[in-house]
Amino acid sequence: MSDLTRRQFCVVTGAGVALGACGGSNEQPAPPDLAAPSDLSMPVRDMTDPSCPTSNLYNVGPATAFVVGQAKLFTCAKIYVLRDDAGIYAMTAICTHMHCTVAFMSARHDFECPCHMSSYDFNGVVTSPPAMINLQHFDCAFDPSGNVIVNLGAPVDASTRLSMHD
Repeated sequence: MSDLTRRQFCVVTGAGVALGACGGSNEQPAPPDLAAPSDLSMPVRDMTDPSCPTSNLYNVGPATAFVVGQAKLFTCAKIYVLRDDAGIYAMTAICTHMHCTVAFMSARHDFECPCHMSSYDFNGVVTSPPAMINLQHFDCAFDPSGNVIVNLGAPVDASTRLSMHD
């Protein structure tokens, strides 16, 4: 194993964030296995899972599988598919602070990051830091069979919904 620089050690172990031991900057290092910050809005798919999509299109099943007010996690795609009174939508399950998977808190009807307790409302808007960026939404459409298809390569505005009449 090669010797790590102090900065590399801090990035790999997270010590710079936890201890502030890696320099005077408040900037937090990106996890070593993720893309550059401009790409962090895209979910990181676990390609070792055979059920994971091999393209940006992800079939999440029929619209009837989504209940108003509930969020359904698709683990390998790292997305939630949700439904509100306006329709169905999909958003990343990855916290914008340190990239942990956020958990849906059904009793509070919001999302919470288990790593540093950032929270987001049901539409992915930050309600409690340290996260400062809202969760990214993705385009949804129906296929010819009536299944909902999420396009992980097509970010959309957070107000975009797939209507049951589309």
